[in-house]
Amino acid sequence: MNPKMRASLVMLAVFFMVTDIPLNCGSRIQMAGISEAQDPPRRRRRGRRPPPPAPAPEPEKEETEPEDPGGEYLVIVGATIHTVTGPVIRGGTVLCKDGKIISIGEDIVAPSDAEKIDASGHHLYPGLVAFRSSGLVGSGEPEKTQDPFALGTVMGLAAGITSTWNGSRVCKLIRGEVSDLTLRNKAFTSISYVSRNPTGKRELREALEKVQEHLRELERYESDKKENPEAKAPDDKWIRGVFATARKLLTGKSIALTRASTIYDLREICELARRFEFEMIIEGAEEAWIEPGVLARCRASVVLTPRSRRDRDESRGAAGGSSIENARILYEHGVPVTIMPGSRGIALWGLAGRDLSHLPLEAAFAVRGGLSEEVAVESITIEPARLLGVADRIGSIEVGKDADFIIMDGDLLSYMSHVRWAVINGKIQYDKVEEGLLDHIRPAGEDEPEPPEDHWPRRLGDPL
Repeated sequence: MNPKMRASLVMLAVFFMVTDIPLNCGSRIQMAGISEAQDPPRRRRRGRRPPPPAPAPEPEKEETEPEDPGGEYLVIVGATIHTVTGPVIRGGTVLCKDGKIISIGEDIVAPSDAEKIDASGHHLYPGLVAFRSSGLVGSGEPEKTQDPFALGTVMGLAAGITSTWNGSRVCKLIRGEVSDLTLRNKAFTSISYVSRNPTGKRELREALEKVQEHLRELERYESDKKENPEAKAPDDKWIRGVFATARKLLTGKSIALTRASTIYDLREICELARRFEFEMIIEGAEEAWIEPGVLARCRASVVLTPRSRRDRDESRGAAGGSSIENARILYEHGVPVTIMPGSRGIALWGLAGRDLSHLPLEAAFAVRGGLSEEVAVESITIEPARLLGVADRIGSIEVGKDADFIIMDGDLLSYMSHVRWAVINGKIQYDKVEEGLLDHIRPAGEDEPEPPEDHWPRRLGDPL
């Protein structure tokens, strides 16, 4: 090839390489597409890719009511909510659906068709739980023995009680119905271990010892059976009466319920519970304040009456008798405390009565003895619910629990306060204004209401 022509070809090739002019437009576009797909942006030789277009602004969302998939709603607004297990919410809202609490707080939107209670200026508490009662619900199976229109039920609701134990079952005070009254079948094992019955004490102790040895033999039998299939199980046909009671306690199938008052009896029963390791609830315990550690060490729970009086035994020459500080001292030593009045029934025994209609007042006397107001409220709500095994459903205001609560026109522990509404399973069971029973007492919840248009004494022929 001519040297001049060769030099021209070399210069032409260099020119195309420097200027990057494509020889074929179609080939260049295809190669560029492959290169754009394979090379990361930071390695591209040519200019940056133009930025993507800015997304269109989203339209502003309007606040709408929550979708209603169906169900019965109840909403309480404006109340001071005492949750018991959580904080106190002032001016809050509780939203319930189909008998359950589904939301608690502030600025909660409820369906437009929800039943509404304006509780502004009122206090909302969990329904009170009476550890024992008589006459509020049927004595046997509630669905068969309950009078759905009984005055006792109305009086119980007026006192703020929404659930109670009738001796065999934990029941709700529902009016006009005989279904869904039972929260839980619950029975304790009653035992007596007091100094005035030495024979009963000896029999129970010997029964516990004998059944304990039987349970050890049963454990050995279960172990031997693995190596010797012909091993013989220990006889248990004799386990009846007090021995059956002992087996329930030792196997943890039941909780002992006993009554003890003197410090001597309390020491004895607590020592028995520690030795045989069974759970126990003590009613009374008037002298427990003397040695609260005795009850704490055996992990006993106590059901007491702050106003219960017991005189000191002068012959013993030691501390004794009842004390209004009993509840506080026991609580400070870690003993769970439930409060009950002296009477299990409902009566109208005056302003400071000792029956179930004055359950909050009994708790207030514990406050007089130094117990905090918060713990006093717990002692008539969540604490008895725990003892009865139903704290997962009642006893506090929590999402998921039953919509059982009371709305008071004042502080629960004030003797001036009345229940304005009582709600069970999300339905109003008691309305003070509509009832006609106590509607004449401070009808608007005022501290100093106007006197009623009445006179005393009435004369024959005067309208009632």
